[in-house]
Amino acid sequence: MNNLKKLALLVFAMALLSVSAFAYTSDRYDFGNVDFGGATVTIVSWYDPTESFKEGGEYAGRLEEAKELFNIGDIQFLQIPWGPDAIETFMSRFMSGDSRYDIWMLDHANFFNLRTAGALYPVGDILGEDYYAKLPYQFQRMAEIFSHKGKKYTYTSFNGIVNNTVFLVFNKTLLDREGIPYPYEYYHNNQWNWDTLTEVAKKVTRDTDGDGTIDQWGLTVFNGPDYIHANGGAITKLVDGKETFVADQVPTVNALKQMREWEVELGLVGGTWEIKEFFSGRIAFANMPTWKIKQLKDGMEDEYGVVPLPMGPDADDYHYPSDNVDSMYIPANAADPKALVALDNFLWTIEEFEESMEDQIIEMASDRDSFEIIKRGIDNWTGEAAYMSWCIGRYYESVWGSAYQAIMSGEKTAAAATAEIKPEAQALLDEALGQ
Repeated sequence: MNNLKKLALLVFAMALLSVSAFAYTSDRYDFGNVDFGGATVTIVSWYDPTESFKEGGEYAGRLEEAKELFNIGDIQFLQIPWGPDAIETFMSRFMSGDSRYDIWMLDHANFFNLRTAGALYPVGDILGEDYYAKLPYQFQRMAEIFSHKGKKYTYTSFNGIVNNTVFLVFNKTLLDREGIPYPYEYYHNNQWNWDTLTEVAKKVTRDTDGDGTIDQWGLTVFNGPDYIHANGGAITKLVDGKETFVADQVPTVNALKQMREWEVELGLVGGTWEIKEFFSGRIAFANMPTWKIKQLKDGMEDEYGVVPLPMGPDADDYHYPSDNVDSMYIPANAADPKALVALDNFLWTIEEFEESMEDQIIEMASDRDSFEIIKRGIDNWTGEAAYMSWCIGRYYESVWGSAYQAIMSGEKTAAAATAEIKPEAQALLDEALGQ
């Protein structure tokens, strides 16, 4: 063999070694050659996970492994505010081109804003359906909800809705004191509904010290549209490919009527949106997301339990809405979208997500019943959340807020108030989403 042939074989062998050095197959996809060429990757998020990658953290050393495996110059975390205030940072990075090697964690409001602006890459086009079929159910559901015209944008197994699924938490100590059985009994007998909740809430709402003023209540103030979802209703939903205002439909109208009855007509609701009175033991039931349930063991002296939101009369099963849906996305001007997805897959695996989810449920649960209920709710997330609250508002100074206040004050019926704002609410949706 002459020297020229030997040199050619050596070059070929080195090329094979170079390719294999950057080849990567994750737990859901064969990415092939992944090489960032020494670029710096920036993960932009309201949450800074740096500590989890340091010594003693659950992913210790993984950033350095990723940099070596994928030829990344550096991996940086840019922490920004949560919510609408972050949109300026995302758009600034996008317009300037600084986002070419970004991974973005977005809450659902910013997702819709950035998708409408054309700032997000439809990664489903390059990943295919086999990729999504390997994701845990909640991430498959998330990808479907945030799809648009057949294109999928999210892809990760990081975070999910473990921290945001809404349940009804009850004060065991208070119910014991009042001689009332825990609602687990209703739940197991398929009787946990609005009638049984009302019955219990009436019994516990009273003046406990005889001064003539109610100081113990059945329910906390309502947090968002949780009871609307519990009745199978919604404020907006996708109809024939268009986000549509549907709060004038029967399930939502009936939920609003019930909320007014609980708060105004029966006087069963106490405290403020901060629900401090629940933590201090003066309220029996509080609807809250799982991130807040985690605070109970350290922030509440009384014992607590967890049940689903009770079924409304128009629902045929329990609903498990989320108060927010965060996920990871790739900017539309990404230099190498598939490589960025590969990095995400390497940093956050499906197996670790499932183990972490189990640990978090154990952390939240107060007993076997609450563990099984929380797990069932997260595993069977119905995909509901107040997705368009950024656009038409919740219960404050907004189109939706004005209608809600008119209902609660008795100025208008639920049917009349929601029908009245429908044209304006639909116009806001159309403008915000460019539909």
